[in-house]
Amino acid sequence: MTYQIPCSPVVSETEEKKSRFICWLGPVEDRAGFLQQLDSMRNRYPDASHHCTALVIGNPANPEVMQSDDDGEPGGSAGRPMLELLLKQGVGNVGAIVTRYFGGTKLGVGGLMRAYRGAVGAALQRAELQPFVPLVSAVVYCDFAQESRLRFLVGQAGGDCGTASYAEGVTMPVEVPQDCWGDLAVTLAAEGYRVHDG
Repeated sequence: MTYQIPCSPVVSETEEKKSRFICWLGPVEDRAGFLQQLDSMRNRYPDASHHCTALVIGNPANPEVMQSDDDGEPGGSAGRPMLELLLKQGVGNVGAIVTRYFGGTKLGVGGLMRAYRGAVGAALQRAELQPFVPLVSAVVYCDFAQESRLRFLVGQAGGDCGTASYAEGVTMPVEVPQDCWGDLAVTLAAEGYRVHDG
């Protein structure tokens, strides 16, 4: 269930037969955010030959979104090898944009595949990756006397309590790692807490 995600964006540069390959690689939550980053790269390098892309949203073993674009390079020579490397390395919620400045020497399809894959590989080596831990969000209702115990139980499960609101009782939003939620929910129910999840 867990997979790696990048902590923050990185940029690296590689060269192949005088062609420059500038790779932006970073965390992405949705396609719209990735397209904004692509526009930013196009504006930063307006005279580049190509801006090839690969995007994986969700678990790389079964992505919600998975796409690549060769941006005018021969079909399958840029975006696909970039995407395949991200999937093979088990990285999700990630986007890669490789900007190419043509150096005058044609690389051929095989050379392009190696160059684009290598550009993403170099960026991955620079990137700090962390495990993605899916969280469950829930709201817990309890009496005032139960609040400190609730905070203790949530903390023990590796979760976080949000800002509580107080009326006739306590309403507490919580986030808990998915792997720990089942046991915690059982404990909360047994101790008389009312839980609304989802």
